[in-house]
Amino acid sequence: MIQTLQPKQRISSIDALRGFSLIGIVLLHCMEHFDLTSYPEYTSHLMQKIDTLVYDVIRFFVQGKSYAIFSMLFGLSFFIQMDNQADKGVDFRLRFLWRMALLFVLGYVNGLMYMGEFFVVYAVLGCVMVLLWRVPTKILLALALLLFLQIPEWVSLGKVLMGGAPNERSEMAKYMGSLYVECADIFANQGFWDMIRFNLWKGQLAKCLWVIAVARYLQLIGLFIIGMLIGRQGIHRSEENMVKWSRKALPWALGVFAVFYGASLLLPTLGMEGFALGRARMLLRNYANLGQMIFYVAGLTLLYYKSKGWRKVLDKLAPVGRMSVTNYMVQSALGVVIFYGFGLNLAMTATFAECAVAGVVICVAQIIFSNWWMKRYYYGPVEWVWRAATWLKRVPLRR
Repeated sequence: MIQTLQPKQRISSIDALRGFSLIGIVLLHCMEHFDLTSYPEYTSHLMQKIDTLVYDVIRFFVQGKSYAIFSMLFGLSFFIQMDNQADKGVDFRLRFLWRMALLFVLGYVNGLMYMGEFFVVYAVLGCVMVLLWRVPTKILLALALLLFLQIPEWVSLGKVLMGGAPNERSEMAKYMGSLYVECADIFANQGFWDMIRFNLWKGQLAKCLWVIAVARYLQLIGLFIIGMLIGRQGIHRSEENMVKWSRKALPWALGVFAVFYGASLLLPTLGMEGFALGRARMLLRNYANLGQMIFYVAGLTLLYYKSKGWRKVLDKLAPVGRMSVTNYMVQSALGVVIFYGFGLNLAMTATFAECAVAGVVICVAQIIFSNWWMKRYYYGPVEWVWRAATWLKRVPLRR
């Protein structure tokens, strides 16, 4: 007889945060035309200013923050899975590695459509969490802070500033740039199967090189660790704990954001220019993004538990978060059809304001569909397959 695996109780506020992050991710991806780099032509200076404002506002509020929320919750999910199985006397580490192998496959398949997808990166870096599971909390906290500092990147920047290295991109970054130039022509002017052939290897490589070039890998592992530490502290276990820690975090988050974002604006006054200026600004804004991300998490948590009106709104996002893997993959498919040459080709013609409208339409559609689906089923379609393949057991789908 095949054993049936029963669904677990979800924490709606956490699912709402995950849904919020997914909405931010698709809005930003629409601004980026799903990695098909192009810029609109304007008939008037006023339209250009309005369109640039739309682009800058969405980047300011979303870039580097939505993915950070998603990543931190990935670490929390890891803890919850490990802890639930430990309560049953089960060591989940090998099963988690198998789960990451399955995520890698899902990510690779998704990456054949949209090369900028991130599940492959999560699958690879997520394996590190197994090694850190039994590491003491104080050491993990110190490690996370060390990773957030991104010391190798500052050392590299220091060499440039001291004249020990050229004030230009590395050869790796230049090669990555050439891949993006190559893919832009393919995605805009060639067919569906040409896109697939490029993404079989070169697209996957371009994504991995980008993660290294912008120092995202260090921050990702740090965010995974912070999510796990939130689980260790039991913050997610009660409304009281989440409210208490959110109130504590809010002013610190604002302070971190203000200090580092302000510092990034002052860099040109220090005489920095070229590659060095861009690199220093990126590193400082990585810190600022962490502060802004924590502000979002703490603020939304307080709104969820302290405002009935906001709770009703955020509860509409919770189903989006519950089927986050499905929604992320659907976003990829819709995005390339909307923006690439073999589809509607909007990357070549749409203004940033029109791209934002496309993103909002996708978000609204996913909110409506996710709420409809989750009233009838326990899991999203891809989540159901992933869970069944993880445990190799029958998993109920229909409620």
